[in-house]
Amino acid sequence: MTTAFLGAYGFGNLGDELCLMEALRAFPTDDAHALSPDAAWTLRCVPGLAACFTEPEEMLALAPSRIVFGGGMFGVGAAFRRWMPALAQAQEEGAEIHFHNLGLARLKFDLDWLDGAAREVFARAASFTVRDYVSVEMAAEAGLGRMPRITFHPEADIPADPSLAEELLAGGGTLLGVSIIPTPGMRAALAHDADRVRALLREFDDHAVLPVPSTVHRDAAEEDDIAGIVDFLRDFLPGAAIAAPALLDHGFRYDRLTPATLKGLVARCRTLLSQRKHNAIHAIGAGVRVIGLHPIEDDSLRRTFVALSHRLPPGSRCVGLAAP
Repeated sequence: MTTAFLGAYGFGNLGDELCLMEALRAFPTDDAHALSPDAAWTLRCVPGLAACFTEPEEMLALAPSRIVFGGGMFGVGAAFRRWMPALAQAQEEGAEIHFHNLGLARLKFDLDWLDGAAREVFARAASFTVRDYVSVEMAAEAGLGRMPRITFHPEADIPADPSLAEELLAGGGTLLGVSIIPTPGMRAALAHDADRVRALLREFDDHAVLPVPSTVHRDAAEEDDIAGIVDFLRDFLPGAAIAAPALLDHGFRYDRLTPATLKGLVARCRTLLSQRKHNAIHAIGAGVRVIGLHPIEDDSLRRTFVALSHRLPPGSRCVGLAAP
């Protein structure tokens, strides 16, 4: 069976490749192909893929028996607009369509793609699942004609690979993992609510910091986790010892980190402080206490904590920062 996996893969976000790993477990196949503009990256990160494609025509040429759309925040108007005609054609040619573990955006103001053919794809799809409660609300608001089930982030159960942690952290020590996204909104919130952040960090004065750079986005300069971590350490933890400084090197990160080795690193932390939702998901899956830190007006991280509230390790919480 040939299966095509559609998602936001290949853009430098290990959280998306983590979702692809989970999708491969949920839909095992002997011939797996994934959408990715960076095939080398995706093939290295995700064992079991045969190849990658970039265009709808390439996917249709594979004559897939099954198409799995989703994993991560791929339920957005642009993705539906680009891929729905190919999904409709493949479905007519006998392919099973699965909308799987989707993060849905607010679609109700962006529905020019939802024509009769798209409604038929949803109606006839073999499955339709989303990852959190908010995505269910987004599906209802959009009037897709079908309500999804909730998966509650099954990628939390992808096994960790401890090999890189064993290589980089041989000395042991008590670790605080740090992952910050240097978006303008987060920078403004950190500056505005700096006293609150410093108060939160006093608990970790005796910890070494482990950088957790899950994302360096190929198209969005404001999503360079290495820059976000470096700036956060300069402003809030200037005297902290840095465990595994190689993780702050862009080349090392690209060449060596995978979703599984990243989880292996997170699993070594006493606590993870993260704005990245899939780093928080790694921590929850590994039983590591996690503190989510984010601008309060952005619900992305908060909806993840709510979806996984039944699995949060003791002491975990989500901290929203006030904006200017």
